[in-house]
Amino acid sequence: MRVRAYRFRAYCSNTTARVLKTQLEVACKLYNTLLHAEQEEYERNKHTMNKTELRQLALDLRKQNKEFQVLHSQVAQQVAERFYEARQRFFDGLANKPKKKKPHRYLSLVYPQSGWKLSNWREV
Repeated sequence: MRVRAYRFRAYCSNTTARVLKTQLEVACKLYNTLLHAEQEEYERNKHTMNKTELRQLALDLRKQNKEFQVLHSQVAQQVAERFYEARQRFFDGLANKPKKKKPHRYLSLVYPQSGWKLSNWREV
């Protein structure tokens, strides 16, 4: 089965751009928090978290911390999956160890479900 992915340029108002920038910064903080939690878990128990545990941790952090509530729950889970995939690439010997991300280097959000509308009034 092929998976098809599209990339779009979003033309938005200044308000929407600020909201998206805030969400990117929060997603970056969530990624760094998951990285820190994973490191602590390994130091304490010599155990790495699986994908389900990371996703659940992301949702729990989102419930506990008001700052993380800016993100949609599925976006928080996608951040956890992104961290898990980076860690798996490291374990497979394909990449370096996941590092702390800087907010200006975290550039994408993934909204995995529908609910978005595209209009072609301004073609790319």
